[in-house]
Amino acid sequence: MKTRKIHYLFILPALIYIIIFGVYPTVYNIILSLKDVSLITYIRGSSQFVGLLNYIKVLQDPVFHRTLINTIIFTALSIFFQMLIGFLLALLFHHDFPLKGLLQSLIMIPWVIPIIVSGSFFKWLFSDNGMLNNFLASLGMIREPIRWITSESLAIFSLTLANIWLGIPFNFILLYTGIQEIPEELYESAEIDGASGFQKVLYITLPLLKPVIVTTLTLGCIFTIKVFDLVWIVTKGGPGDASHLFSSLSYSLAFDRFQFGESAAVLIIMLLIVIGLVIALNMIKIEE
Repeated sequence: MKTRKIHYLFILPALIYIIIFGVYPTVYNIILSLKDVSLITYIRGSSQFVGLLNYIKVLQDPVFHRTLINTIIFTALSIFFQMLIGFLLALLFHHDFPLKGLLQSLIMIPWVIPIIVSGSFFKWLFSDNGMLNNFLASLGMIREPIRWITSESLAIFSLTLANIWLGIPFNFILLYTGIQEIPEELYESAEIDGASGFQKVLYITLPLLKPVIVTTLTLGCIFTIKVFDLVWIVTKGGPGDASHLFSSLSYSLAFDRFQFGESAAVLIIMLLIVIGLVIALNMIKIEE
């Protein structure tokens, strides 16, 4: 009995951390989303309970509809290309070749650079007078600057390109580690049987890598849907509200418009979507 109590003491710090930084903020946001909270009512402490009114307002807001579409585009394209490029790089680095260690280090650069530095770089890269437009103009490919982040139709795709670059190292390292765990004997046996490189990938690598792929997809969805810093540094959700994701829209509602209840409602909707995706992906994992 005494040993069991000692075991509980070891997990107590983690439990306290989860309650303070996980459970409490979530519960507080849920309560906030059910109240009419503006700057004045928040200061006075006189916020009134309005039930699901904030959710109704948010779901009827055209800006939220645009944000939902942006989030789907941003998440789907980011996850697809991060996974594809990360997998191809993992296959490449599974073999030995000169300067392999150096190139692996270079691939990890986006992961170790602070996001404010990466975001500032992409803001400069995609600006109307930035490096990308100047480069394309020098090749004679464009006559007018392309409005990568100042166009309502292009801004979200420019952000997606930036996020793909930032997320490749994470996908690469997980998939590369998974491939390293596959026994080499399986590839050798397949080669003796006359299997091509593509067939070895299709019938050995992918099936044995499925648990890692599902885990990578799950973590990728969580990290991508809640992206805030990149959006705020590069576009601040603009032009207008054209490139908002859930997190940046919530921030804008809270600190630009002081609509704290609606801001909390957006975050709870985002949380429910993430939970739904995680459950769906884990069901796939269990079936495997």
